[in-house]
Amino acid sequence: MQIKGLFSIVLFFSLLHLSNAQDTIHILLSPASPGKQIAPDFAGLSFEMNSVNKAYFAPHKDTLIRFFQTLGLQSLRIGGNSVDKDTLSASASSTRFTKAGLDSLFGFAKQAGCKVLLGLNFGGDFNPALASGEVSYVQGKYATSMKGWEIGNEADLYHSNGLRPTTYTLANFEAQYLQYRDTILAHSPLAILTGPTAATNYSTFTLPFCRAMKGKFSLLTQHYYVGAANAAPVRKQVVALMSAAKMNAIVSEVKALVQGADSVGVPFRMGECNSFYNGGQWSVSDAFASALWALDYMYALANAGCAGVNFHGALGGPYTVIAYQNKKYSARPIYYGILAFQAGSKGKFVAQTVTNNHINLNSYAVIDTAGILYTTVVNKDTLQNAVIDLDAGSGLYTTASVLTLTAPSFTDTLHTTLGGQAVTSNGTLSAYSWQSLPVANHLVQVSVPFGSAAIIRFAASATGIPVIRQESGFGVYPNPTGGTCYLESEREIPEGTLLELYDASGKKRGTLHLLEKRTLISLSDVPSGIYLLRVFSKPGLLFETKVIKQ
Repeated sequence: MQIKGLFSIVLFFSLLHLSNAQDTIHILLSPASPGKQIAPDFAGLSFEMNSVNKAYFAPHKDTLIRFFQTLGLQSLRIGGNSVDKDTLSASASSTRFTKAGLDSLFGFAKQAGCKVLLGLNFGGDFNPALASGEVSYVQGKYATSMKGWEIGNEADLYHSNGLRPTTYTLANFEAQYLQYRDTILAHSPLAILTGPTAATNYSTFTLPFCRAMKGKFSLLTQHYYVGAANAAPVRKQVVALMSAAKMNAIVSEVKALVQGADSVGVPFRMGECNSFYNGGQWSVSDAFASALWALDYMYALANAGCAGVNFHGALGGPYTVIAYQNKKYSARPIYYGILAFQAGSKGKFVAQTVTNNHINLNSYAVIDTAGILYTTVVNKDTLQNAVIDLDAGSGLYTTASVLTLTAPSFTDTLHTTLGGQAVTSNGTLSAYSWQSLPVANHLVQVSVPFGSAAIIRFAASATGIPVIRQESGFGVYPNPTGGTCYLESEREIPEGTLLELYDASGKKRGTLHLLEKRTLISLSDVPSGIYLLRVFSKPGLLFETKVIKQ
């Protein structure tokens, strides 16, 4: 039976790779009006509370710290089911952690560059005084490293998992939450409290909690998994993970949660998530499918207004992001999905018009503070390749390059690369290989085979620097600007010199006669976006650059 099952899996994915179906999808970007800013700490990891007992974290864990730093992580959440089993104690055990363990955790977080979301035992040992003592200790030493305190874990399941009576309700949780809150804040008034870390019931638990606890917490959180591990064979689980319907469903949920959080003036963060709960499923959660899912998932949630996500795991098991086996660390495929997100997400979303997309493919466009455009295309289709006609939407963009996220198949566990590079066992990564693309009238064409992703980068020059043409002695600062900037010349300005300002569509937005070596330029009458500034004199064009109004 095992041989037959394996044969079926191999046959399924072999047939997929025989497909030559191909669509040409058109994407037009609108860089002149950037939208939502992606939070710098959007990408994060989550570990069980017992990872502190197991000494995963310490300042001397240099290799693990490099894995965090290579991934650009700024958020570390410590919680999970074990948070309601483990307590602070004078001596360590399988269910006890000490102040020394907390010291190691925060020493690690500081070196890794992360702020910490830390869970408090609430379901297993309801002890407000003990929890308050833990908070007081950490706040006294590591307040600047704290992102927030989680009170319990998945309290919406307490009535069914034995941690509370079967009659336990949201109202009961809220009353006990306030007991913890009041006790903690009496001793540590600057502690940041989050909630409610629900598992699934966002409409009947998280959103009502949000409304009832307005002003009593600082970060709304929720958990998400695509489904249960080992609920179906590998082939079906891959299809489920790639499902457009499931992605659309979680985006709808997140939009509701973001709206709820906005209504009470707090951000929303997906505090714990991954592919399949109960630790993940081998050949799916540890395979390339998880990289494509994670990349698409992060962008979809960011675009919906989510402030960040923390992927759950340990240092072993199917769905961990970073594995530790035989005294060596390694990056799982999902690590590369997060890497790909980090490579193209530093900035604000750009509106896009997508036509002729009839396959399971999503795209997301972002502009950074230097005006460089990044478009990430994730082809999760199991049959159809795609050709992308990508239009930057502005003549300012003259060069382009592409970075690819690939592996031999959805179920491959060993050969994922980003830009042709792989993470070493020391946690290091060589520079990505961005492949140059020909640009014609600010348009490029790139192939994105099924089961792969590509990041297309548009810039105004081969170096990515926003200056197009600059004679010695000219400069514009500050750039980007909030509304005003200065054009400065080291030389005297020739008589009859003009400054012209154009928007991203090429429309002239203003003309100014230059008389002084230092001229104030006001952009107060134009919306945020990218503008082309040109300086002319009788000999011709003297200076040309992009100016970004934020």
